[in-house]
Amino acid sequence: MKPAVVIQTDFGYGGGSAMRGVIKTLDPEVYVYEANHGVEKFNVVKAARSLDHLIGYWPAGTVFVSVVDPGVGTSRRASVALLKNGSYVVSPDNGTLTLLLENPGIEAVRVIDETVNRLKGTEKVSIFHGRDLFAYCAGKLAAGLISFAEVGEEYPVSEIVKYEKLNYTCEPGKLKGHVADMMYTFGNLETNIPIEAAESAGMVPGDKLLVSIKNKDSFVLSHTIPYQPSFGWVPEGEEVIYNSSDGVLGIGINRGDFIRKYNIGFGRDWHIIITKEER
Repeated sequence: MKPAVVIQTDFGYGGGSAMRGVIKTLDPEVYVYEANHGVEKFNVVKAARSLDHLIGYWPAGTVFVSVVDPGVGTSRRASVALLKNGSYVVSPDNGTLTLLLENPGIEAVRVIDETVNRLKGTEKVSIFHGRDLFAYCAGKLAAGLISFAEVGEEYPVSEIVKYEKLNYTCEPGKLKGHVADMMYTFGNLETNIPIEAAESAGMVPGDKLLVSIKNKDSFVLSHTIPYQPSFGWVPEGEEVIYNSSDGVLGIGINRGDFIRKYNIGFGRDWHIIITKEER
């Protein structure tokens, strides 16, 4: 069976239809899955996190296409990365590959040779590399029309563009980190604090935790929230800290919207401090 192609972009609803068509034209037997066209516009960090959460659940050899590309048409590299689990990521080299350097790791990376791996007839267009380079090259890889070596010239993995990751600290009874992401559909936030860090700090479901969130130096909230396995462990409308499916601590409201209730954002300016209260 040929490997599948899995696409994510910031194009919005229906944004990947031309990309799917390019791949299917190359080989109708290649399965194409459009995982997510709702990545926040131009947000490379969100693209990286989305890939990080996605890749481990697909078979080795899958060809992932990620197009969040504010620098489209500039000198940024259009690349294909071979991951250490045997899958590929076809993407602009603009920070999107940052988290994959650690897990599962990147074996090698090549720049797409536009003279042979670009959709014919698009040479005068510089604003739709998702269709003209990334989907076309991914389709050729998945169809077996080219090998990884035929993508283009290899360059050192050490040259891959990386963004500065958010840090967290852990000590007995206390965690410090950042609001790292939003689950907008359900109104939940995700921190950058791993579940294992909470365990190391001595925090377990059933604890009451003092949560303080601030934007730069201004506190947005500071009050106690229960740490429980899931939303249904607290009454409807009540707040809860839980272990997110992405392996970090999350905060939400049972059948509510935590991030809109407090007008919370995410990123480097959004700090969170979690302290265990004595039972």
